[in-house]
Amino acid sequence: MDRLKGGRQSAPLPGMFKQTSIALVLTVGLLGSLGCKNNGPVPGSENGPSAARPKVGTAETSGAHPGAANQHQGSDPHAGLAMNAAPGGAEPQIDAAGLLDVGAIKFKVPSGWSVRTPKSSMRRAQLEVSGDKGPAELVVFYFGPQGAGSPEDNIDRWVGQFSNQDGSRVENPSLALVKAGDQEITRVEVAGRYANTMAQPGQAAAEQSGQRLIAAIVQSADGPYYFKFLGPDETVTAQAKEFDGLLQSIVASQ
Repeated sequence: MDRLKGGRQSAPLPGMFKQTSIALVLTVGLLGSLGCKNNGPVPGSENGPSAARPKVGTAETSGAHPGAANQHQGSDPHAGLAMNAAPGGAEPQIDAAGLLDVGAIKFKVPSGWSVRTPKSSMRRAQLEVSGDKGPAELVVFYFGPQGAGSPEDNIDRWVGQFSNQDGSRVENPSLALVKAGDQEITRVEVAGRYANTMAQPGQAAAEQSGQRLIAAIVQSADGPYYFKFLGPDETVTAQAKEFDGLLQSIVASQ
């Protein structure tokens, strides 16, 4: 197994996940049991139709697809299919303890990171951090108690938005199952040439080289939250410890 930053254990994802579900249980054995399969794009195909079994992904790197009963529509690059999102989302609130409250969970904003007004209502929070190669953005999505599909569907879609310089699929993303308090977290990291496949119909997916995504699916009492930290490889890599610290600061809202 590979080692992710912060000492977390991870498992390479040579291809797409098998359809065996990823039980969000913190055991190294589960990581070893994950297989691979070619099963389409990773979380973030903005034009991907919702299937009977919700496909996941979150824009910025593929978006998350909601269940059939709550289909998302839109082109938010960080979320996948939006929920007929309004032009802007609600301004998240920082509580007396200095934690950013996004609904069922809240977390500490890393030093040097700026809290922005969400661009759409499907975003529960939007943060930005600068870097020599350009800024990186963290977007937090929430699609209701049912979420936006299984963890493997989301991860497949997200990874599917990245390719190597020669156009081949990235075959070595890193995966880890961790825990912050009572919240179970699935963490995935992938880098390469990024294409926002959630573009509007008829629009070509713009590609950007030298990008990195660190994404996390955080389980809560009210359903999963999707964290997508995307930007230039150098910026995201330099801020990886801060992002992991943010994940570890997550607590349930009272």
